[in-house]
Amino acid sequence: MTERPEDIPKTLEEMLRRLMESIQPGDTHPIFIGMKIIFPTGGDTPGSGEGSRGDATDLAIEVHRMGDRVVLVTEMPGMPRENIHLLFRDDRIFVWGRDQERHYKGSATIPPAQKGSEEISFRHGVLEISYIPEQGNAREDA
Repeated sequence: MTERPEDIPKTLEEMLRRLMESIQPGDTHPIFIGMKIIFPTGGDTPGSGEGSRGDATDLAIEVHRMGDRVVLVTEMPGMPRENIHLLFRDDRIFVWGRDQERHYKGSATIPPAQKGSEEISFRHGVLEISYIPEQGNAREDA
């Protein structure tokens, strides 16, 4: 696929605008959580060597099945509970938190949750989310 130079977005703002304009009616809108920009070695991009812009620590979210519940576990050391945010969206969960010193973000593919079945605990920097999956999504992991 060959792109004409005039078709390549020149700015991040232009790229995001084109992305949002490309969404068709009925499509799911993207969710932007954090951003990381990499300047690869070589080429005509600014910077020398590999670097990144973005201060978020990526979360590893473990997904477990315990009886009739799904249990999600991740570590967010030092984060106050009131700064932690969760979003269930179809078959994904998004977790993020920010305070003066830290910024965490992550997502995982999960069985969709039965609304209202979520139980959340946060102790000693460990976030645990437990829920009952929707009917029809109670498959056993192999």
